[in-house]
Amino acid sequence: MEQQQQRTSVRLVVVDPDLDAQCDRVEEHLLAPLAESVRGAGGHALFADGLVVFRQVRETLAEAVARGPKVWTPNGRWEHEGLRIVELPTDDTDLLYALLRELSGLLVAPPDLPDPSGVVAAVLGTVLTPEKTAVGLVGALARVLSLVDLTPDADTATLFAAIDAADGEDVRLSYGQDEAWQRLAHRLTMLLTESAPLHRFLY
Repeated sequence: MEQQQQRTSVRLVVVDPDLDAQCDRVEEHLLAPLAESVRGAGGHALFADGLVVFRQVRETLAEAVARGPKVWTPNGRWEHEGLRIVELPTDDTDLLYALLRELSGLLVAPPDLPDPSGVVAAVLGTVLTPEKTAVGLVGALARVLSLVDLTPDADTATLFAAIDAADGEDVRLSYGQDEAWQRLAHRLTMLLTESAPLHRFLY
């Protein structure tokens, strides 16, 4: 039987050291410990799968950076580091959003919530404690998803078109396109520094 083609979404992503730092934090301090913590509690496929998928997403981002093209300022002297078009499987991002909703729910769940499998106790007792660390780590995952699944606007459309039209060659932005980059950079800074990144995920 022919394997069904995987759905993908092509998007504009800025893969820079700030995103890398958030990804490192999420993988090392949240997802890897989560996958390990639930093994003794009957397991939870979402946590284990989340770690695998997160690593796959990181590999795809790294490949996009290595592949290029590079994007330069109008004077040709400075590179807009990591500004790339990336193709990600929608099933991967959907799974990470499901994991984020699950973790967000754990943060606000009543302490006497039934936990027959012991998964909640394993998670809350190992990874998501103390509370401030829990909110920070889950918030980091929310930020990463916001950055790799950025809602399109006029600026992302302008930059996407400039990179796509280059057909793999390095891109030197026009002054108008560079203004779009400056607005996008401000938007990304707000996503990275937002003090309450979980508000849209808590139910």
